[in-house]
Amino acid sequence: MIEKFKNVKVLIWDVDGTFYKLIENYRQRIIENVFQVIMDHTGWTPKKTAQEFYKIYPKKYSSGTKAAAVLSKISVVEAANECAKYDSVEDYLKSDPKIVDLFSQLAKYQHFILMNGTVGRAKKIIKITGLNANIFTGIVTSEKVGVNKPELKGFQYILNKTQLSADEHLMIGDREEVDLVPAKKLGMKTCLVWSNKKSEIADITVKDVYAIKNFLL
Repeated sequence: MIEKFKNVKVLIWDVDGTFYKLIENYRQRIIENVFQVIMDHTGWTPKKTAQEFYKIYPKKYSSGTKAAAVLSKISVVEAANECAKYDSVEDYLKSDPKIVDLFSQLAKYQHFILMNGTVGRAKKIIKITGLNANIFTGIVTSEKVGVNKPELKGFQYILNKTQLSADEHLMIGDREEVDLVPAKKLGMKTCLVWSNKKSEIADITVKDVYAIKNFLL
């Protein structure tokens, strides 16, 4: 264990691109799902949808779901639920004994999920990878707090639940602006996963999620 993590008691996990490396095919599928939700509400063509979407994403909104909500004139919660209807994560994921072993080794920590999307989708991913949803004290999503990361409400929700100081929490994610910057604003420690380039924002950067144990054990 490295010195700066000695007081960490709570691990907060993003899911997409964190539990597993987000391959380009699935990344594109997620965007296509967002486009479909926008087209359902606006009647726009795929070309116009893409044009309008990339005017505000990621420059203005770092969450694709948030961008979909704005363009569709619906709430973030509604957008998350509608995107989930088109999701097919099961086509891209499979069981992962290595992540099951990782969580087994990190059993002394309290675990939360903090992700944009729905609880149902989070549980589906957990099940596919081979994890048990019961290992998580809470699954915090757009449905629960009404906003997406990088807004602070989900992070603050977890702090209120644990009643621990912010620096006793480690936020683990694959996107600096969405997962790590807001956590750092509140005083949480941060870890960037699946990156070969050292982050200037995160406390640690790891090439894959499994390497986290080298810093926490």
